[in-house]
Amino acid sequence: MNNNDLAKSIIELSGGEENIVKAIHCITRIRFNLKDDSKANSKAIENLEGVIGTTFKSGQFQIIIGNNVNNVFSEVEKILNLEPNGIEIKDNEKSSGFKEAKKEKGIKNIGGLILDTISSSFQPILPAIIGAGMMKGILALFVVAGWVADTSGTYKILSIIADSAFYFLPFLLAVSVSRKFNVNEFLGIVVAGSLMYPTIIDAAKAGQLDPIKFLSIPVPIVNYSSTVFPIILSIILMSYIYKAIDRFIPKSLKLVLTPTITLLITVPIVLILIAPLGNYLGNYLAIGMNWLFENAGFLAGLLIGFFNPIIVMTGMHYGMFPIMIQNLGTFGFDAGYLPVNLVTNLAQAGSVFAVALRTKNKTLKSVAVSSGISALLGTTEPAMFGVNLKLKKPFYAAMIAGGISASIVIAFGLKTFGFVIPGLIALPTYISPDGALKNFLLALLGIILSFIVSFILTLVLGFEDIDIAKKEI
Repeated sequence: MNNNDLAKSIIELSGGEENIVKAIHCITRIRFNLKDDSKANSKAIENLEGVIGTTFKSGQFQIIIGNNVNNVFSEVEKILNLEPNGIEIKDNEKSSGFKEAKKEKGIKNIGGLILDTISSSFQPILPAIIGAGMMKGILALFVVAGWVADTSGTYKILSIIADSAFYFLPFLLAVSVSRKFNVNEFLGIVVAGSLMYPTIIDAAKAGQLDPIKFLSIPVPIVNYSSTVFPIILSIILMSYIYKAIDRFIPKSLKLVLTPTITLLITVPIVLILIAPLGNYLGNYLAIGMNWLFENAGFLAGLLIGFFNPIIVMTGMHYGMFPIMIQNLGTFGFDAGYLPVNLVTNLAQAGSVFAVALRTKNKTLKSVAVSSGISALLGTTEPAMFGVNLKLKKPFYAAMIAGGISASIVIAFGLKTFGFVIPGLIALPTYISPDGALKNFLLALLGIILSFIVSFILTLVLGFEDIDIAKKEI
C-alpha cells in the first residue's frame, strides 16, 4: 500500500473528510480532531499496512505511523485540502464544528485540553528546538576534541546557532499558539516582541528592580527570554480579546481597528499581569520538579522511569516540555525528565531487539529490527505499539529496565545540556560545556545498562510469537 492509498484509507475509516475538522502530525503520529469519534474504525485502521496503532488522547484521534508519518501526512494534506502551513480544513462549517466540539470536550476534560494546547504549541517548533539543541552537543564535542577554541569567533557563531531558538523561544511559540487558537500569528509575534523588547530585556539584565509605570500602574521588569508560559498565556488572552472586539467592528474598519484595539488592550495587560504570572508559574514548576529530582532522585527516577512508556503512550510527556525547556533556558541543563527519557527509550530498544533475536516469525523479526533502530535513535512508538505492547512481556521488561537505569542515573545527577530526541544521537548533548567527560560517561553507562537489562529480561521472561502482518483494506 503506497502513501496515497494509506492516507485515503485512514481518512475513510476515520469517518470520511466531513468528519475531520482538524489535522496535525507530530514525530510519529497523525492527529485528527473529529466531529464524531464513534465514526472512527480504529480496529480497521490498525490493520492497515503502514499503521502501528491508534489511540484516543487529549480530544484527538491519533494514528501511529512511525518514521513514515511525514510522507503519509503530506498525502492527507492534499486530500483534506489543508491550508498551507496550517491545520484547519478549508471549510468554515468544519472549523465551526471544531470549536463546538472543543468546547464540549474542554468542559469534560480540562487536563486533556491543557495537554492538547501544550502539544499543539510545541509540535510545530520541535525541528528548531531539536536542531539548536543538537548544535549545543556538537559544539561541546568540538571543544572537547580541540577542533574549536571557546574563545574563537567560530565558537561564538556556532553558539549563536545553538542558543537562538531557546533565547527567542517566545517568538516561536507565538506563531504556533496563535495558529492553535485561530488568531493572526503576526499579531502574536508583536505580543512576543513586547516581552522581548530591549526596554524590558536590557533593564532586567541590568538588574533594574524598579518597575516601569504605565498610567501609574507598575510594569514588572522580567527577562522573558527562553520562557514558555508567559507567551502561551498571553496569546490565549489575545485570542479572546481579538475575537470579542472583532464582533463589534464594522466590516469596512476591521483591518485597521481590530488589530489596533487588540494590541492596545492586550499588551499592557500582558506586561502588567499575565506575563509575570506566567513567569512565576514556569519558574516554580521547574523549581519543584528539580527539587524532586535532587532530594528524591532515586525514587523519582525509579517511578518516572518505570511508568514513562505509559506517560509517552498517553501523550502526557508533552506536559513536561515547558519544564524541560524552562530548565534549559534558566539553568542551562535539565537533570530530570530528559535523562530519564534517554534511558527508557534505550530500554524499549533492548526489548525489541531481544524479540528480533528470539522470534521465528519473519514478519515480526523484520518489524522488530526496524522499530529497534528507530528506538535507538529516540523514537519508541514503533517499538512500543508495533511489538512490545502486543507481546506484553517485552513491554514489562522495558518498564523494569527503564525504572532501574533511570533511578541510577538520576541519583548520580545526570544532566543534558540540549533538547534533542532522547536516543543515541542525543549523546553529544550530555558532554558538559566545560569539556568534562564525567557526565557523558554516566549517560553512556546508563543507556548500556538500560539496553542490556531490558534485553536479558525479555529473553528470560519470554513471549509468544504472533502474526502481526497487516491487511490491506
